[in-house]
Amino acid sequence: MAKNFKKVGQSLFCSDFAVEQALAHTHQFLSHLDSEVNFEELWQEKLLATYKGGAELGPPPYAPEMVLKMLFLSFLFKISEREVERIANDSISFKHFLGLGLIDKAPDHSTLTKFKNRILQYGERCGTDLFKEIFDEVVVLSLKKGVKFGTIQAIDGTHTVADVNTQKDKKRTKKISDGGKGQDPRDPGAKWGVKRAVKVKTVKGQSVKINKCYYGYNNHLSVNTDTNLITSFRVTPFNAYEGHSFKPLMDDDIKKGVAIAHATIYTADKGYDDGDLHVWLEQAKLFDAIDLKYIKDEDKTEKGKPKARWTKFTNQKIFEEGLSQRYAVERVNAGLKKDGGLGRARYLGLAKMKAQTAMTCFAHNLKTLVKQLTGVGLRTLATVHVSSAA
Repeated sequence: MAKNFKKVGQSLFCSDFAVEQALAHTHQFLSHLDSEVNFEELWQEKLLATYKGGAELGPPPYAPEMVLKMLFLSFLFKISEREVERIANDSISFKHFLGLGLIDKAPDHSTLTKFKNRILQYGERCGTDLFKEIFDEVVVLSLKKGVKFGTIQAIDGTHTVADVNTQKDKKRTKKISDGGKGQDPRDPGAKWGVKRAVKVKTVKGQSVKINKCYYGYNNHLSVNTDTNLITSFRVTPFNAYEGHSFKPLMDDDIKKGVAIAHATIYTADKGYDDGDLHVWLEQAKLFDAIDLKYIKDEDKTEKGKPKARWTKFTNQKIFEEGLSQRYAVERVNAGLKKDGGLGRARYLGLAKMKAQTAMTCFAHNLKTLVKQLTGVGLRTLATVHVSSAA
């Protein structure tokens, strides 16, 4: 059924040949993505539920899949929503990907803000996380397209620093009677947490350990080590216990058909070594390769060696195989921070942090999926800027 969207794409380019030549020198990746992933088919109906009257009432809006593509581009290239608007109005490859004609104006940054808020408000009303559902569709699509998932799932967390000046925030939240402003925190969802202990030298040259602390959030990911696809994620305040995120990730993988009983190995670092997690994996008939913490005295024999049950567990070939591939999730985490901007929060609040993580993982998975299916990888942002300036 025809929807009441803005009419775009009718101002033609000078010729199809000219477009092909321009795209050949700018961004082939976006063309391959458009061929492999149908945004309209996958997400239009889901997103229309967030529009008043299903986009049939009021002035014609931009098609929701076009706005989703705009938001995706901002995460794909780690640029602001104002910047993606500017480039989309200048770049032939961006216009072609969005379905805009040569003189059509791209959705502006305020449209992207309204789009995000509409999705979040819909989620609050209906008790659903639409950004996560959008992400989940890519994992399901990968399976449908025959991407061969490996047998090892690696889980790890990576922190995101809140977009807050903590010194100013301290004064903001301090009671008025104590010289503060008595206001709420700038980001009510962010919390202080300890990442790890690091060694530093004192002025006297002594080596001491201090806790490395951050204020923000923790993003827990489950990554398939063969494909580098993120299969599930969970966002918590930074002070939340890591082990509580393991089972939701595992259950999500099972639901999607990524984790298979008697076949899939789960590996994680020592932060996830918890008795409950080992039991959950055993109950789900999944193989356990979670790295173990230092074994307590009561778990040792008189000679200080681990008891037989731990020796048997750590000597399994599956255990070593899983641990040997744990680096894959750390590599993905590093890429999300370096290339996806997940090192610092774009927005304020836990709900918007979840949206940021979902879109960052969404962009990573689409980039990875296109590479898997076509062999074409993403070019650098510099290429886009050069083509725009030209």
